[in-house]
Amino acid sequence: MKLLKILLINILLLSACSPKTIYFTQNTRTKIESNKIDLKDIQYYNSHEIILQRNLSYEETKVASGKISIENGEFVEIITLKKKTPGVCESYTSNSLDVSFEKGENRKLRFIMNPEKNYQVSAIEWKNKFGKVSYDTLTYYIKPGGEKALLKVKKDNVFIYDKKERVIEGRTVTSNSTQKKKD
Repeated sequence: MKLLKILLINILLLSACSPKTIYFTQNTRTKIESNKIDLKDIQYYNSHEIILQRNLSYEETKVASGKISIENGEFVEIITLKKKTPGVCESYTSNSLDVSFEKGENRKLRFIMNPEKNYQVSAIEWKNKFGKVSYDTLTYYIKPGGEKALLKVKKDNVFIYDKKERVIEGRTVTSNSTQKKKD
């Protein structure tokens, strides 16, 4: 029992020391850009698991790169992007970022600014919480739950910048009349 308590305390301490991530918002982006930091130099993470899925023909199963399973008699390719997977920004516009979580041509997901000013995973179209996306030059569908994925960044990475600050104490009148006039 005592060993279990010590183990739990160590786990809590280690998790408290781990770098914290924050949501990548428009406000965060503005701060980064105002400090002349390129958005491509920031490490990004996804807030929720994203599962990409597509149906395959028999011929395609031989060359597919993801996990292949049989679902209802059809071959299905599944690519899983676990929560907190690191990614890099490949390109961006004023309200979107294309983030790649793996190397390779056209292997990126678009995150667009939502009404709450967070950057959320985007799709060509959404139907019944399935999002149609182009990934690796193929059409995949983001499975339900993945639509909640937002971009995150490490708090330390965003807010490290040179800052000079000083407090002005003010001035007071100094008396130079310590010498008395002699008549």
